[in-house]
Amino acid sequence: MLLWGLICGQIAYGQIGNKGVPNIRNFTYDEYQAGAQNWSILQDDQGRMLFGNNYGLLEYNGRDWSLITQPTNKTVVWSIYKGRDSTIYIGAQNEFGYLKINNAGQKRYISLLSKVPEDSREFSDIWAILETSSGIHFHARGAVYIYKDDTINVIKTPMIDGFSKIGDSILVQDRSFNIYVVKPTGLRKVISGADVQGTVLRIFDNHHGGLQLVTQHHGILTFENGKIVPEKHISSAFMQGHKIQCLYKLRNDYLAVGTVGAGLLILDDAFRPIQWLNKSNGLQSNTILAIGSDHIGNLWVATETGIDYVQTAIPLYKIADNYELEGTVSSTLIHNDKLYVGTNSGVFYTEWNDQENPLTPTLHFKQITGLSGQVWNLHLIDGQIYVCQHEGLYRIEGSSAIRIFEGTGVWNLIPIREGNPKYYLQGAYDGIHLFELSDGDFRYLRKIEGFEETSRIIELDDKNNIWMAHGYKGIYRLRLDQAMKRFAEMKLYKKEHGFPTSLFVNLFKVKNQVLFGTERGTYQYDYALDSMVADPLYTRILGNTQHIRLLKEDDGKVWYIKGQDMHDEMGIIDFYDNEKYEVTKAPLQHLQGRFNPGFENINSLSQNAVLFGTKNGIVLFDRTVNRNYAKPYLASITEVRCVTNDSLLYGQLPIDQQKPISDHVDPPLLRYDQNAIRFYYASDYFESPDQTSYSYYLEGFDKSWFTGEHELSKTYTNLPAGEYIFRVKATNVYGFESKEAHYSFKVLPPWYLTTMAKVAYVITFLLIGVGLMKLYRKRIENAQNKERLAQMDVLQRNREEYNAEKLLTEQELITLKNEKLEAEIAISRSKMDVLNAEMAASIMMITQKNGVLIKVREDLESLLKKAKDSNKELIQRVIKHINQDIDTDQDWRQFKIHFDKVHEDFLERLKCQFPDITPKDLQLAAYLRLNLSSKEIASMMNITIRSIEGCRYRLRKHLNLSSETNLSEFIIKF
Repeated sequence: MLLWGLICGQIAYGQIGNKGVPNIRNFTYDEYQAGAQNWSILQDDQGRMLFGNNYGLLEYNGRDWSLITQPTNKTVVWSIYKGRDSTIYIGAQNEFGYLKINNAGQKRYISLLSKVPEDSREFSDIWAILETSSGIHFHARGAVYIYKDDTINVIKTPMIDGFSKIGDSILVQDRSFNIYVVKPTGLRKVISGADVQGTVLRIFDNHHGGLQLVTQHHGILTFENGKIVPEKHISSAFMQGHKIQCLYKLRNDYLAVGTVGAGLLILDDAFRPIQWLNKSNGLQSNTILAIGSDHIGNLWVATETGIDYVQTAIPLYKIADNYELEGTVSSTLIHNDKLYVGTNSGVFYTEWNDQENPLTPTLHFKQITGLSGQVWNLHLIDGQIYVCQHEGLYRIEGSSAIRIFEGTGVWNLIPIREGNPKYYLQGAYDGIHLFELSDGDFRYLRKIEGFEETSRIIELDDKNNIWMAHGYKGIYRLRLDQAMKRFAEMKLYKKEHGFPTSLFVNLFKVKNQVLFGTERGTYQYDYALDSMVADPLYTRILGNTQHIRLLKEDDGKVWYIKGQDMHDEMGIIDFYDNEKYEVTKAPLQHLQGRFNPGFENINSLSQNAVLFGTKNGIVLFDRTVNRNYAKPYLASITEVRCVTNDSLLYGQLPIDQQKPISDHVDPPLLRYDQNAIRFYYASDYFESPDQTSYSYYLEGFDKSWFTGEHELSKTYTNLPAGEYIFRVKATNVYGFESKEAHYSFKVLPPWYLTTMAKVAYVITFLLIGVGLMKLYRKRIENAQNKERLAQMDVLQRNREEYNAEKLLTEQELITLKNEKLEAEIAISRSKMDVLNAEMAASIMMITQKNGVLIKVREDLESLLKKAKDSNKELIQRVIKHINQDIDTDQDWRQFKIHFDKVHEDFLERLKCQFPDITPKDLQLAAYLRLNLSSKEIASMMNITIRSIEGCRYRLRKHLNLSSETNLSEFIIKF
């Protein structure tokens, strides 16, 4: 169990902060479904993490865990190693070999035991695998097996441990603590055990011509100029007081030290402790069995009870969480080497040192007594800390707080006038209050009259305007009177004053300019227009499509937060001059959704250290951690399945289903009834996997890429026959795309479109053609027979033609008679048309005559009223004659004579079918039969046109006609 450090031969990236704890993700053995213990770790060229597990070789592809293979004897895998040719070598109990991988994603263990001479096949365990120019070295305690050119050379050794590689040489240690170099012919001693006096886990080059020996119990030794000298450093007591289990060298010469019972210690290049991780701050166990890293530089740590992913490459460190602080953080402040934190439970404090020694941590939070409940802000004024709290304003004195203002909740404090005295405005629940600072005495003066709105955010501009942001009303601009007792001016700015909306407008002061954050970008106040306009600079930088929640100036830089809560974006803007700037947001993407909207807290401790108050504690951003966020990474297709029968087309079968594999597998040819395919994919970017999105494109089916998907699988159904290439790529939390992964396959056509089916169709068509030719010949023969029969029928047809001509002559005679009858009918109709014309002329004459007489009568009646008595009798006699001449009954009788000649029995049929009909109705019906107008009918009947409508109504009623039936059409057609 001394040898795990020797397995950790690769070098990780990393510059790691020493304050706080990096983010740690735990994987339990229940989650990866294998043995709890893992003894070696590495990442292969496909980006998959491999672990030597108690049950075999364990793999994590970013999506799934799987036990992909076992040694032939199904024993524990102690050691794994990636060779220069990317082959994965495996060491187990009395077994070693390598991993065979083909293009179908299938992996299989290949044993090399058969190549070992029979007398050397009993060797217990392979504790380490290393590579030099002489080949791959498999290290057992009593022998070294060197594999090269498909042969194995065995070097017998005493019991050895402490396998290390320096340059192209391998160093080992025997039980007498002597250090040897492994040669193809045997071992050569280079350091005497008498000088070492302890078990060496790992040997490193110290870059000064010497060696550094890390021992299991005696700390670190330096070997230079033939002498062993113990290293004296701050971590010596820790390393000498705990059993060292494994070691891992990081790229910048930092050293990760895994212990038994004391967790994981990370040392810098001078052996100063940088991080001490254990069960109390995130690991699953304090016993560390193996350490590895991925291509990003994050550490994978195998503990006694699981696997932990320690994200040391992310420059964000947890200072405290909700368990230590109780509540969401709203404000932070550092004063006199103490960190003060305001939460919704009160104020907490702890010792704070810029250079923290993790072995003697000072971060132990205590609560300030004398106040509890929601804290909104902490302010340092004249060396005193003031707390803006739900129940008033407090001053911290030592470890307790004293209330200096009560009666309402307090949001904030801002200075408004320098000098002595100095004045401060207090934003409170009931408006704005005034405080005075004079000779160190901070005292309350009064409430500013004339303003009662709750004033959470207030700022002062360079023209002494006081700006106050109201959550849903808009922005107030206020001006104090000279005596600072009331507001002389007050105006509310909302949507009609230029804002895109009156809701959720935030207020910031950046570089002595007051700015406003809206749901559509950043705005500023235009003094000339007295309205709000879009700010050109921040609109160009941050756009105008998202809510600007925060702008905060920090030593010439500006922090920003924009967007909705769970999908927000945080960054920092570095300004080089008025036109040039750079936006940095990559390292901060892990904070997405962790800020409390409206109460975001950022506290810059220095140019390189920033504290963030979040929903679940305090996070430190270490800007000294340099990293390439655009480093290339891989997307991978982990599995391809046919949905129809749930068969595996690409990927690794479970261990109990594995079979020997081929070196190359051709792309699958799928039957048409297997045209439903599901693809599973992942990426080897293990940071914030829930924020990794995927884009995919099925070449031959999709018209374009589908982007922004967070699902780790895609199913296609009912694919037409053809050749396809499925392509997928990932976009990580920082917005950078991976390399593309692809998979080719072919869907065969249905049976009725296969080549055999097409040949069958051709043969069928040929047979049909032959049949049609035979049928055509048969038809010719039948036609000839029919022609002979036709000649025999000629005589019969001649007889029939004679009979037909005779019948035709008779039909022509009948036709002549019918034509004569039609001519007589036409003459009769002509006569009827003449009679109708005569009737029409008669009616016209009667109408004109009656019209003239009526006009004359009306004139005489008017004259009668004005005439002398001697003339009245004469006029009356003339009117009487006129009335006798306008005799409608006589006109009707003459008309009826003509009408009956033309329209025989029309009136009789009408009376017979409708007994209730009156003479007047008959008269009106006759006129309608002739299609006379209402004016003509009125003249004939000597009544008004209005009276005609009444006559029509009575006639319709006597004829029992509905309102939808046209009266004139009915009469004409009757």
